[in-house]
Amino acid sequence: MRSTSGQHFSRLDHLRAFAAYLVFVWHFLHMTPDYPVPYASQPIFPLALFDEGHTGVALFMTLSGYLFAKLVGDNDIDFPNFLWNRAMRLAPLLIVCIAAWVVIGRMTGEPIPMSDLINGFLLPTWPRGAWSISIELHFYLLFPLLLMLVRRQGPGALMLVIAGALMFRVNWWMTFGEAQHIAYWTIFGRIDQFVFGMMFAYATMSGALRRPALNVVAAISMLSFLVIWTQFDAMGGFYNRTGAPSPSPIWIVIPTIEAITFGALIAWYDGATLHIPRAIDRALTRIGEWSFSIYLLHFFPIIAMRHAFWGRAGTASDFYIAWPIATLAFIAFLPVAALSYACFERRFLAFRKPYLRPRAAAAQVA
Repeated sequence: MRSTSGQHFSRLDHLRAFAAYLVFVWHFLHMTPDYPVPYASQPIFPLALFDEGHTGVALFMTLSGYLFAKLVGDNDIDFPNFLWNRAMRLAPLLIVCIAAWVVIGRMTGEPIPMSDLINGFLLPTWPRGAWSISIELHFYLLFPLLLMLVRRQGPGALMLVIAGALMFRVNWWMTFGEAQHIAYWTIFGRIDQFVFGMMFAYATMSGALRRPALNVVAAISMLSFLVIWTQFDAMGGFYNRTGAPSPSPIWIVIPTIEAITFGALIAWYDGATLHIPRAIDRALTRIGEWSFSIYLLHFFPIIAMRHAFWGRAGTASDFYIAWPIATLAFIAFLPVAALSYACFERRFLAFRKPYLRPRAAAAQVA
């Protein structure tokens, strides 16, 4: 997808496609307890990445931080136009999906309270995957402040934001006996991912992190993450075997671990000289363009698709069958996402406005 400035980074679309795939697989495998795969089924290394595919949300958010830092660069932003563009990109499909869940809730006798819809601008109360969009909104509101911090104190100053978020989560865990809620569902955990995305963008654009060093950082980060994620899954994973929130203090640092891993992965892949066949590149780019539709719309048919592809209760060994089946279901869902993007989402992109302006020109106008 091209920005209003005409820039397009197809590799980032590839990663969006992968993030959407992770989230789809997570919900296919674990939308209901023990069917078709029990929580924390402990597949062999490194397949815990897919058994705990909720980490795709962290990849989406790290991508946002990286992309906006890269797009803005040394430019100033017209903040009202920036917010307008984000609204044109996200709000139309989001509103339709929330309205549909409200109607479905009334029809099924499980109405969504109006307070959930209003509070959703601040709290994770919007239905299904919509909660994460409100966190994106929080980041958009913070973005100019983060830019100002970088330009006055340098990108390293963003570590103060990370330190503050970590201390907040430590205090939350000491006070309430769990940190999962605040780490997973709110900006107080997700800010790590946005900020590390920005930091890796600045590090690569400035040359502070050159390709040989980036290769090493990305390799070590990804390997370490896969080892940690395998152990995390074995410990009980997201649902801690008995349900969420988990009392484990690991949730204090999970957002940071994901942020460093995905920030390094994004920066490495964005500049990698890998040869990707054109057909694969175009296919992954298209799926990345459709990723928002995949993310919001797959909640509607996921249970029906799972029953269509999978007709019996699961056991602990079913991951190795259910994961490939989830992949087939993901492929089967792509035409729906493509239609949503082409016939609905894309129509609103024409209303976007340029929001970048050279800093020198801005100074002269002032």
